[in-house]
Amino acid sequence: MRVATYRDIRTVELGAAAPVEPGPDDLVLDVGACGICGSDVHSWLEGSWIVPGMPMGHEFAGTVVEVGSALEGVAVGDRVAVNPLGPCRACAQCRRGRVNLCEDASRSSGGGLGDRVLVRDARAGERVFVMPETMSMEEGAFLEPLSVAVRTVRIADPDLTAPILVTGLGTIGQCVVRVLSAWGARMILATDTSPLRRAVAEKVDGVEVLDPTGTDVAAAVSDRFGTTTSPYRQATGLPTVIECSGAGPLLQFAVDIVRAGGTVCVVALTAEPAPFDVNPLVQKEVRLLGSFAYATADTQEAFRLLAEREVEVTSLITHRLPLTEVNDAFAAQADTTRSIKVMVTPA
Repeated sequence: MRVATYRDIRTVELGAAAPVEPGPDDLVLDVGACGICGSDVHSWLEGSWIVPGMPMGHEFAGTVVEVGSALEGVAVGDRVAVNPLGPCRACAQCRRGRVNLCEDASRSSGGGLGDRVLVRDARAGERVFVMPETMSMEEGAFLEPLSVAVRTVRIADPDLTAPILVTGLGTIGQCVVRVLSAWGARMILATDTSPLRRAVAEKVDGVEVLDPTGTDVAAAVSDRFGTTTSPYRQATGLPTVIECSGAGPLLQFAVDIVRAGGTVCVVALTAEPAPFDVNPLVQKEVRLLGSFAYATADTQEAFRLLAEREVEVTSLITHRLPLTEVNDAFAAQADTTRSIKVMVTPA
């Protein structure tokens, strides 16, 4: 068995993996497909949130090959999509239902960029989801990023009858516009500097794409939805902005452009601290929120959206590479001009 582990900046090493043995509540699966996450790219590019020797890959689906003696609802041979987040279920955050903020999370599953993965505490319908025959391994591997998007939209809690602006159309931004569309949003404005990413997003029902390289997005939004003439700050009529790009200046842009009393929800991680003027946040009483990972209900809803085909995700796959070319896969994912989702298979 093989697994890709982080070694150094821009260096992932494919080597031998130790054998895995499931406990009573665990399962082992053969990986069918694994996506490369934006946080993985930060690790590869900058060494963020990782240490040498750590197995990589947490967006994966596969086929069950071993099942713990106490595990119910899943059997050898089942094709499963995986929620990799393994909360302790005992800390204060878990008891509040905010398992995404678990103080331990040591049961989380990594190593999806490999041949075989141990999933601990593999409760069916919470940690693993048996896929219908109509769902491919690649679609199952989108369970994790789609869960992030579901939580982001829930945290933002936008008025679906009003315009919503999504900045950044990488995997998470693309999933956010798909969740908004599936939930009935009437007008989704989306912006990204990449022509490829804009072209994919504009095919989603209800999405109107803005090109920031050729359009003054702030002026376009102001012209369309109006502005106030407050002595403190001008404010448009745009009630919700969801920031998915991770580009530092766009946090300021979002707070500046949203209407007074509006909401800015940030899901993207940044490579560097973002410069930020707090005055418009205060003077407009903007609700500034962070959204991190997902709770159980978010993953359950994401799986439903996939299983019932209310969202389409395979068009987001721009690259398919074998595990033997894992460093090339990271380089492709890091190139935002030509990629959305890079999918790796153990071939």
